[in-house]
Parts: sequence; C-alpha cells; structure tokens
Amino acid sequence: MIRRRALRAALCFLVVPALLAAAPASITSVGRDIVVSQAIPGRVIAVLSDVRIAARVSGDVIVWGGDVSFAAGGSVAGDLLVFGGSIVGPPGQALPVEGRIATPGSLLRVYLSEMRRAPWEAAGSEASILGGLHLIALSLWLAVALALLYFFASPLARAAMSAEEDWSGSLLAGALGVLTLFLAAGAALSLLPAALSIPVALAAAAVAVVAKVFGMSALFLLLGQKLLKNVAPARRPAALAAGFAVLGGLSLVPFVGAVLWSVASVVAVGVALLSRFGLPRFRVAI
Repeated sequence: MIRRRALRAALCFLVVPALLAAAPASITSVGRDIVVSQAIPGRVIAVLSDVRIAARVSGDVIVWGGDVSFAAGGSVAGDLLVFGGSIVGPPGQALPVEGRIATPGSLLRVYLSEMRRAPWEAAGSEASILGGLHLIALSLWLAVALALLYFFASPLARAAMSAEEDWSGSLLAGALGVLTLFLAAGAALSLLPAALSIPVALAAAAVAVVAKVFGMSALFLLLGQKLLKNVAPARRPAALAAGFAVLGGLSLVPFVGAVLWSVASVVAVGVALLSRFGLPRFRVAI
C-alpha cells in the first residue's frame, strides 16, 4: 500500500504539470519525432524526440534529448529551448527564431549573471527560465525522494530520527563532511597522477551527492512527520510529500530560499553521515 501511494504521488506530481503545460493547440511527443509541416498556433514540446520545423510555430519549442532542425519556411515566434541536443538552421541563414534561444551553455551564462545580480534587482525574462528549471529540479527531487522511500523506508526513518535527536551535530558533521570531501578531491587532483586523481575526485563527488540526496529525503520525511504529527509507517509517503512541499516552496523565495536550501543541504550531508545512511546501530543476534 505504501509503495503504491508513493508511486501514485510521484506520477501525479510529474505527469499532471506536463499535461497542464501543453495547451490544446500544442503538440507534445515522447519518443516520437515531430515534423511541423503546418502552422502551429501553440507550442511544441518533445522529449527524447527530434523536431523538424518546416512551418511557423507561434509558441515556444521545447526539446529535451533531441535535435531541432529548420527547413525552408520554418520559423518560431516564441522561444527555442533545447536540452541535450543540437540546433541546425537553414543553410546560409540565421536561425528564424523571434524569441530567445536557450541551450545548456546559454543557461549557464544566465545562471552566472543571476548570481551576480542583487536580490532586489528585477531579473526580467531570465527569471522565468530559472524559475522553470527550478520547478523541474524540484519535481526530480520529489521523484527521487519517493523512490528512496519506496526501497529504503526503514533507513530513511532511522536517519530522520537521528536528525531530530541532534540538529547541531548534523550541521557540524555536514559542514566538516563537505569540507573534507572538497579538500580530498582537490588534493587528489593536485597530488596524484591523472590515472588516480580523476577516479578519486569522482568518488568524493559521488559520496557527497549520494549523502545529500539521502539526507534531504530524510529531512523531508522528518519535517512532514512534524507537520502531520504522525510517524506511522503508513503515513510516511504523505509526510515526505508534506515536508518536501514546505521546504521546496521555501526554496522558491528569492535569495532567502537559496540560503535555506543550502543550509538544509549541509545538514542533509551530516544526517547521512551521522546516521551511516540509516543503518541500525546495533545488530540483532538471532
């Protein structure tokens, strides 16, 4: 029952927004290539699909894991966003896109410029791109947290209990753990030969990522249990979703949200390390 509820919540959170985002006049495809041969009054959304534009698209074109190519007469009145693919324009012509063109490289520049901007300054149209990416990242966070709850419910519960018992210790352990992993990766890249330094640095980064993901899931669960005032196993999916909603919602607040999420990330690493990823402290003799 718990596993079915967790999967149902993940599907609702990930699929429903995608369906709502596609207007009736839009084209949406997953795994099947799209050829726009007639004018489209809405947007085109493709996942793991290539898009060939041979007519006018009045809305945006958003492609994840596919290529976009233009034929004669093809144009985009809105924005063109391509992640994990390439853009091929008409031979000898500029890209016929009236809006913005966003690729991973351009998004990195947007992010860096956003980091240099003061919190009270208006971000303009770039804020919508960052906001959309933030929402996508949050949806992935919820999916991963529910998957961890599905497979590792007991370790997550033990880690959440550990965090509740010693908040200051988790924060200190997280700060020291992040610093240690960072210094270990830096020392390996500086002192060891390339054949050893790169694997060691990647291993340190992997430990940090796994610790953060596990610890954040435990924090979601703990916060939700506090809100619902219920620690019953059957209520864990609802508690995790509630805790995620609060912390994820706070992360959307300009400037303050980034600070809170960063602090929570450090605490999460400490929770994972102190609890030994939720392993029981004592072995039960049989």
